[in-house]
Amino acid sequence: MDMIFETERLPDIGESMDSTTLSNFPGGKGANTAIATYRASRSESTKLAFGRAGQGDIRVFMNGAVGDDDFGVVLKARLEQDGVEISGIRTIQETRSGTCVVIVETESGDSRNIAYQGANLKWTPRQHTSVECLAGGEKPDLVIAHLGVRREEVERVLETASRSGVDTLLNPSPAVYLVNSTYKNLTHLVLNETEAALLSGRNVDELNHLTAWQEAVEDFIQLGVTNVVITLGAKGAYYGTSDGKKGVVDAEKNINVMDTTGAG
Repeated sequence: MDMIFETERLPDIGESMDSTTLSNFPGGKGANTAIATYRASRSESTKLAFGRAGQGDIRVFMNGAVGDDDFGVVLKARLEQDGVEISGIRTIQETRSGTCVVIVETESGDSRNIAYQGANLKWTPRQHTSVECLAGGEKPDLVIAHLGVRREEVERVLETASRSGVDTLLNPSPAVYLVNSTYKNLTHLVLNETEAALLSGRNVDELNHLTAWQEAVEDFIQLGVTNVVITLGAKGAYYGTSDGKKGVVDAEKNINVMDTTGAG
């Protein structure tokens, strides 16, 4: 659950400030990705006509954990309301659901986040050797993962999916060290400049020009990733593939930024 405080500016160290607004929104990287995937796979008319996936539609399964608190009830209900299958969500007893405090500057839209992972860190797949358990007993076409759950569990899931011939996508947020063998299990790696710097052993200040983006992407491809995208905020994104394609995609122009949370 995201608790969003809007302020005129970010407070300095030791400073107390009042916020102008406070809002609670169901969120979390996995949940946001699941809902975005569901919506992106349907036309507006289809979204309005079906609360759940119809025959022939793409089905989206959320795998994760919530606590046995009020936030957990709301989070599961919201996912189901938005068409996401929730059979893979586990409720962890005597544990709080993941919660994130987001402070947003009114004028710039810049934000800072503090997350408490709670039940997320206790999630494990129902079967460690089965990728089908992630999709209601059927073999999925794509497994999307982030690092809001334990790294070891994510690496194991990615290995199982790759071994089963299932495409994988990793958004390594929050960025933590990955064992090198994990990269060969990634079809797609999507990360921002900070994450790319940390995982490639660079200083983030170095990743500010085309050559640096190319070198970082090439490092990941050499480790075994098939496709890499580095998101660059207002500069767009840089991509590279194992078959030699590469380039810069410009960012959309004239966008009124309301909140930069998850903007990558």
